[in-house]
Amino acid sequence: MRDVMTGPVGRPEFIQAERRFVRSVLPGIVLLGLVAVAGPLLSYRSDVAEMRGQFQNRVVREARVYAEALGLHLHLLQTELQRVSASVGPDLLHPSELGKEDLLDLTAPDAGLFHAGVMLLDADGHLRWSDPPRSPEAASFATRPWFQEVLVRQAPVVDAIAPGASTFIVAVPVVRDGRVAGVLTGLLDTGGAVPGGRALGEHLELLVLNGSGDLFLPGAPPAWATRPEADAELRAVMREGLRRLALGPDVEVLAAATQVPGTGLHLVLAADETALLTGIRGRFLLQLLGVALLQLGTLVLFSLHWRRVYNLFLSMEERAARHEKMAALGGAASLIAHEVKNSLNGLKSATGLVPPAGDGALVVRTLNGQIDRLAHLATSLLHFGKPPEARLADVDLSQLVRDVVAGLRSLPEAEEVHVEVSVPEQAPLSCDPLLLATALDNVVRNAMEATVAAKDLGQVASPTVRVLAALRDGEAVVSVEDNAGGPTASVEARLFEPFVTSKPKGIGLGLAMTRQALEQQGGRLAFERIPGGSRFRIHLPLNGVPRS
Repeated sequence: MRDVMTGPVGRPEFIQAERRFVRSVLPGIVLLGLVAVAGPLLSYRSDVAEMRGQFQNRVVREARVYAEALGLHLHLLQTELQRVSASVGPDLLHPSELGKEDLLDLTAPDAGLFHAGVMLLDADGHLRWSDPPRSPEAASFATRPWFQEVLVRQAPVVDAIAPGASTFIVAVPVVRDGRVAGVLTGLLDTGGAVPGGRALGEHLELLVLNGSGDLFLPGAPPAWATRPEADAELRAVMREGLRRLALGPDVEVLAAATQVPGTGLHLVLAADETALLTGIRGRFLLQLLGVALLQLGTLVLFSLHWRRVYNLFLSMEERAARHEKMAALGGAASLIAHEVKNSLNGLKSATGLVPPAGDGALVVRTLNGQIDRLAHLATSLLHFGKPPEARLADVDLSQLVRDVVAGLRSLPEAEEVHVEVSVPEQAPLSCDPLLLATALDNVVRNAMEATVAAKDLGQVASPTVRVLAALRDGEAVVSVEDNAGGPTASVEARLFEPFVTSKPKGIGLGLAMTRQALEQQGGRLAFERIPGGSRFRIHLPLNGVPRS
């Protein structure tokens, strides 16, 4: 009989067949994979070019929108300053003589237009007053480019307050009698007082530069804008309008520049193309990974399906051979069992004629013990050849266990084995009493014989068998434990197969018949090793369900 540990998968012919299958299927899958990869490879370049074109148009369009919004905001600021400048007299009066409401509109902490403050300069660039108050500067503003531009143009100017500064000003001339009497200046906070003072998006940056290329918005420029080569690149963007900045191999920035209407400022909208292309590359790699996984999955599914079909074929072939063999064995076992039982009946009758006392008592007991053993063997062979059908009845499991253990006390081994029985006072159960008694008899008998054999080999000093019964979780459980050390690994792997035994005088039908008897009632037989021995568990549903 084939060993159960070496299934069809371990057979050399199976391995050879599997290798032939892989060799025949793998080239086709590889070819399909190459075709599948060719599509993403060919479309990658066109996808990148199309995405870059769309992204470029978006950046240019959004740069114009932001520039117009910033220009409109600055125009409103200039208009408000011009309105307030009309209240300033030709002698540049003290601010207390101006309208308090006008000053609040300009510098109120929560609603003012110029949170950084307002200054009034005379025609020589000296500070006449400011709100909030500030000490006059040692140097005047006369040399500042924006101040000179206001004097010359006599028109509002928006610029950085100083070259390289992050604060910029909105300056309007105070014109009296056709000349510039002073300059009213509003200071803007680049941290968020104007549109664009905050980040627009995860990969978009809005920068504002004056005509000289000084960057003063945002206050904290992006990392790439602080590189030494960034200044020249931004000036080039201001000249060309659209440019990809050459800032190193690890940075790809597309920048669009447009002039802020009504000012000398330039707005630059910079987009990090690295993130854009990373997304495209990531999608491309995911496509390739998906193709690879599909190929692998196809190969695995083909292999699993083929293996399943091949195993099913071998299993059916093996099952048919086993059924044929078992049918033949069953017929032979039934014939042998009948002949043996007839002979045993005669022997039993003959020993009954011998007086149980006297010199022949020991011989009679020995003969009766061997006759009982052979009768049990014949019954096992008979049941193996033609298993009885399960007939359910209401029984007391506790009493049934006690009766089986009491019946086994007549065995020759019973005197050497200490049998402990622990059962509830009553345990109602619906089962086939004969089949359950046979199953219990087989398991307890095996445990007693195994412990005595272990004692004879010097492995244990006190053979012990414990029988425990309980009702739990909707089923009856009977555990039979022994201290015989347990079966060998080779026997354990085939423990419930017919004619597999580790006992020198056994035929290996007890456990196979026990499992068969339990399964006919919807139950099962389980085995586990415990320290020093074995444990067999009989599980039966409280309301038995016979199986056909």
